[in-house]
Order: sequence, then C-alpha cells, then structure tokens
Amino acid sequence: MPKISEALETWFLKNQRPLPWRASYRPYHIWISEIMLQQTRMDVVLAYFERFIDRFPDVRALAEADVEEVLALWSGLGYYRRARMLHAGAQHVVDRHGGELPQSVESLLGIPGIGRYTAGAIASIAYDNAAPIVDGNVARLLSRLEALEAPSGSVALSREEWELATSLVSTASSPRMLNQALMELGALVCTPSRPSCEICPLASWCEARSRGEQERFPVAGPRKASRFLRIPLYIVEDPQGRVLMRIEHGRLMDGMFHLPHGNDALLPGSNGENFRKGKLLGTFRHSITDRRIEFSAYLAEHDSSSIGESSGEWTWVDLRELGTLPHPSYVKKALRLLRG
Repeated sequence: MPKISEALETWFLKNQRPLPWRASYRPYHIWISEIMLQQTRMDVVLAYFERFIDRFPDVRALAEADVEEVLALWSGLGYYRRARMLHAGAQHVVDRHGGELPQSVESLLGIPGIGRYTAGAIASIAYDNAAPIVDGNVARLLSRLEALEAPSGSVALSREEWELATSLVSTASSPRMLNQALMELGALVCTPSRPSCEICPLASWCEARSRGEQERFPVAGPRKASRFLRIPLYIVEDPQGRVLMRIEHGRLMDGMFHLPHGNDALLPGSNGENFRKGKLLGTFRHSITDRRIEFSAYLAEHDSSSIGESSGEWTWVDLRELGTLPHPSYVKKALRLLRG
C-alpha cells in the first residue's frame, strides 16, 4: 500500500486539474464543491460554483440567506434537496460550531446533509486528515485495482472498497493529495469504458488489467428499472407577457416554481374550464433520478381575467425575474420553446 499511495500522490502533483476550490482548500469551498458534485458533471458544477461563492462567500452568509434564494442559485443543478440540506447544514455549523466547519469525521457527520463520503472529503481535503473516501470514481478504480467480484451496489462491495480506501489513506504522506488523486485518476484515466491503462500510474498493481478484464469491473449488479412518463406542460401568458407558475410541494421539488402541468384541473379558475390546450410548442426529454420524462409544452388558450393577480400557490412571473426564483431546469427548456 505505501508504494501505491506514493505513486498516486506523485501522479496527482503532476496531473491535477486547476479547479477553483483547490486554490486555497478552504473547508467551506470544499464542502460546497462536494455537495454540488454529487450526481452532477464537473463541467456543470464549474459554471455554478463561483457564482454561488460570490453570493454566499462563507458559512454565515449561506446560513443567513433565505432558502428560496439558495434554491434560485441552485436552479439547473438538480437534486434540490441538496441545496435545502446545505442551507440547513450552514445554520447548524453557525449554531453549533461558531461558523467553522469541524475537522473530525465524527463531528462532520452530525451536520445535516453530510454523509460518510462528504465528511471524509472535508476532513482529508480541507484539513489533510487521514479519512477515507469512496465516490463513484474511487469505487470503480478500487474495484479494478483488486478485481473485486462483489456486484456493483452491493453491501459487500461497498465494505471492501471502504476497507481499501482506509488502508490507502493511512499510508499516505498527504491524505489531501492521496484522496484527490483517487478521484482524479478515476475521472480522467480509469474511466467507465476504454480506460487509459497505458498511462495509469497503478497499472503494474492492477489485478483487473493483469487479467485483461478492466471493463468487467465493477461487476454489474441488478439494474433498477427506470420509469418513463409523458407529462404535458401549460404555458399561460397574460397581456403583460408574464407566465403563470405554481409553487410545488413534495419530496423532490418542494418550494420550486413550476409551470402548470398534468391534469387540466390543476389550472386555476373553476376546475380549468377557462383554459384550453392550445398550440403545441414542442416536446423534449428530461431525466429526474430514475424517471425518464417526455414533456409536451402547450401554449394554453384562456381568459386571463379569470385568474386575477397572484393568489395562494399561483403567481404571475415576469420572465426577466425568473433567475431569482427557484425552478427546475426543465422549466427553462419549455420557456425556450415559447421564445424560440
């Protein structure tokens, strides 16, 4: 393990990407980046990170903000529960830790929204403590390194990967460099398909490569079936060009601004008889967790006087102000059809 750790750290020092949170390794920056990177591509996160930090430069600024503003800046990143938990976590850090993220994994795990991986990432990358991490990239790399036969997603595989990660970081001269090397190598070299084994610093230790079976690992587990849905969206405009939107309540999109959708009865005004499905503006596909959705966007025909001004969960939104409101990214896709 010491030789593997040394090879990883040496490789990282020469090949690391210049990511904004690596400029200073501030614990707050590491926390934000790790939450954003959960189930989100690096290129997407880079477009959001600095804007988020500019508005919320430290834990206190985030804790004191309205959650609606946090969600608005998060709009387009998806998985909005992350933003809500981040906000709650910031308030916890201010209340319990004086606005400073703690250094130990145990204390970090007490913060809302921080699990085993994120706690390890903050402890090791921000504070250089010997805490293991296993994310998707690291899991793939470790499963190939030792040719772990337990199926992907299984408790047995997770246990073996965390044990390996613990052994590696315990022999590192810099846990910060070692853990980032694992993630970086998995992202850039030990990729899901066609890994670049010829330039991998761990090639001589990799059991999967020695067998010529790199792409068999991680061993595929049972696949969760995805759900396909077709959902109509209704774009309702008033004479001023404002669009009718609804504040949703639910586990995935709580507090987000949506276009009216689904059953016509969702539209206000005597069970919707003042609204008729008008011109089809277009259709598009969108994925949310295990749901594959085909949205159809319609320009609704209606008598706008039947709605009146904003009331209850319904409100007229000036599209120039949409960026200040929390909304899912598929709302933008639908409105592009309206304006395009």
